[in-house]
Amino acid sequence: MSNKSLKVNIDKGWKFVQDDVTDAYNQQFDDRGWEMLDVPHDWSIGGDFHHQHPSGTAGGFLPGGIGWYRKKLDVSHVKAGQRVHIHFDGVFHRSTVYLNGQEVGTRPNGYVSFIYDLTPFIDLNDENVIAVKVDNSDQPNCRWHSGSGIYRHVWLSVHDPLHIDHYGTSVTTPKVTADVAEVSVQTVIVNHSDSSRTYTLRTSVNQKQDEAAIEAREQEATILPGEKQTLTQRFLIHTPDLWSPEKPALYETVNEVMENGQSIEVQNTTFGIRSIRFSSTNGFFLNEQSMKLKGINLHHDAGCLGAAVPERALERRLQIAKEMGCNSVRCSHNIPAPEMLEMCDRMGFLVIDEAFDKWTGGGYGDDFNDWWERDLKAMLERDRNHPCIFLWSVGNEVENQGSPESVNILKMLVDYVHEFEPTRLVTCALRLPHEMSDHEGIIENILSMADQMDVLSLNYMEPWYDEFKARRPELVIIGSETFPHFRSKRDFFRAYDVKNPWFDVVENDYVVGQYLWTLFDYIGESPKWPSKGWASSIIDTCGFRKPTSYFHQSVWSDKPMVHIAIYNDAMPMPLEKTLWNWPKMCSHWNLPHLESHLARLVTFTNCEKVELWLNGNKFNEKWLSDYPDAMMTWYVPYVPGVIKAVGFQNGKPVSEHELKTAGEADQIVMEPDRTSITADGNDIVHVDVSIADRDGIVVPDADQLITFSIKGEGKIIGVDNGNLDSHERFKGNQRSAYRGKCLVIVQSTSQSGSIALIASASGVLSAKTTIQSNAVTSAQIGVSEHQYV
Repeated sequence: MSNKSLKVNIDKGWKFVQDDVTDAYNQQFDDRGWEMLDVPHDWSIGGDFHHQHPSGTAGGFLPGGIGWYRKKLDVSHVKAGQRVHIHFDGVFHRSTVYLNGQEVGTRPNGYVSFIYDLTPFIDLNDENVIAVKVDNSDQPNCRWHSGSGIYRHVWLSVHDPLHIDHYGTSVTTPKVTADVAEVSVQTVIVNHSDSSRTYTLRTSVNQKQDEAAIEAREQEATILPGEKQTLTQRFLIHTPDLWSPEKPALYETVNEVMENGQSIEVQNTTFGIRSIRFSSTNGFFLNEQSMKLKGINLHHDAGCLGAAVPERALERRLQIAKEMGCNSVRCSHNIPAPEMLEMCDRMGFLVIDEAFDKWTGGGYGDDFNDWWERDLKAMLERDRNHPCIFLWSVGNEVENQGSPESVNILKMLVDYVHEFEPTRLVTCALRLPHEMSDHEGIIENILSMADQMDVLSLNYMEPWYDEFKARRPELVIIGSETFPHFRSKRDFFRAYDVKNPWFDVVENDYVVGQYLWTLFDYIGESPKWPSKGWASSIIDTCGFRKPTSYFHQSVWSDKPMVHIAIYNDAMPMPLEKTLWNWPKMCSHWNLPHLESHLARLVTFTNCEKVELWLNGNKFNEKWLSDYPDAMMTWYVPYVPGVIKAVGFQNGKPVSEHELKTAGEADQIVMEPDRTSITADGNDIVHVDVSIADRDGIVVPDADQLITFSIKGEGKIIGVDNGNLDSHERFKGNQRSAYRGKCLVIVQSTSQSGSIALIASASGVLSAKTTIQSNAVTSAQIGVSEHQYV
């Protein structure tokens, strides 16, 4: 191997035990009885749900505890004098890292990425053992399922003593127009050598996936031993491709450090060219185009996978959001996985990057004063080059909101961000101060905090928007958390007003957007046992869309659509937080309790006109313009058979949705979201599993226990059915159907070949589906291991 720098993934081959072992940090510790596994890994999600687990409603009644990880590091490619660092993308939480029995460092925050220098501890002539203790025993320490363990990727980097610092490249675009963009590249070089070094930094800019440089600069410098230097190079890009949700164009810088004509390090940094502007009168502008933010709050877990979420699971979730017309994501309420931000860059989502939930309260409270600056800096350094990020957030619903202490903390955090990363504005999400009943007190509470931030983020406070705007005309407001359907009133928070909060965005130019709480159901923050999570979102933990999600698609998306949803008060529901609910709705035509009665239904649509057909006969037609609330409501005599809605635009049919009455359960139907995956031990396929009648129509009340078996180069890593009142384990080979459906997630091994998944249940025909797992290509190896060659 050459003397160049590299960064390689070391997720494979860790040993694990869930126990508080006193001397597991020792290099010679006998770990032969430990479990062998790969990270990312969340030990909590594999446990049993129990009402006595101390995680309680907040953590979804899952176990916490203490765990240890150990791994032998392969340092055969490391040469004397090189620097070696280990990178953890996320460990929850209170982690302590050891190498060869010596403590390397500790990090309380479970969401922050961190890097340790292993160079002083490495022995190039002997075996090297990394050990990580993770302490998640202080339950509950989070308001939702946090996960436990090394739940994100781990990397090892090797560098020449003269190299680009970690997160040492900062790309900004001080001037952006449609004709020309100025690109400024700051690069921090460090010299760990014992002597001065003279080097050349060559920086080029090119469009992503295009190796031809648009422009290149070279700069020579001499650096003293132990010194850090910052070099700045500027470029002009004529007629740039501007980044936007509709066209997420990406560029990259290529930094090459050379000495005596030899390349020492090459590092690529992705960025985008776009301009951001907030107006107190006209809202938000991207590339000088007015835009409403159609946003979602997104927790870091993914149902049965817990917090250890493979990239494909994240991608699938974002694809579902994109299909709905969503253009923005709020990372609630923690620093996200780096790969999520990479996907948002590539797929076109504007992001609010959020550092903290609470400050001095909650699980982070004891560490806030000592760690806030290091953790906030880590987020800003790591994430600053992502074009998707348009706003930094430094907190959410913080304790003692509006008190002198909280105002001072907010000012401190905002000032720090302004100083360290001034290219974006800063916010902090505020709540209605329920402890205050007087009108003026509420106003003063909110405005005292608003005065310290650039953009006012409000949770569930639509009735107050006009009042805040009247008091502070310069305000720009974001609905950082909004109810999916109901709305509060100023004097009655639990008013269940039927005006959807989206229309507060539409009707007020100074309100730049909304962020639904939340897009996906999640583990934790449950109402009470037997619920294990939040069931009031518009998509369940499997990724199965609830009928109500189509309302948001109808008001967010321009792609023609129509969807039928039937009000169904008889439908059993899991425990929910009612204020975040919609009325009970279903999208099936099996309603025997309504025979000889009227069915009340709604068609969610963005089409001009909808025709409704019942058993082949046109029933009626309606125009969307007659429904300013976008709730096109019908009353239809229930008759089993087929009901169909057809959407028209300019007199032509452009979309339709059909429901058929299902017969008796006859067969299992499996639908994989992909039939080909990569044999890298990380890629996954989601398989939707249904109990259907002989015509393939889902039987909505089917609840059979489905058992799965698998052959070939794959393994089952999760089973779910979306029912958050169920206490079936997420890890196993069987799952009961819920409303006729469930989900099984299959992950590839490192060997290519076919994967056969078989599903069987009592009283119905079994099913089989086959997925091909293909060998990793050389191009994929380079991307997945982030090797800088």
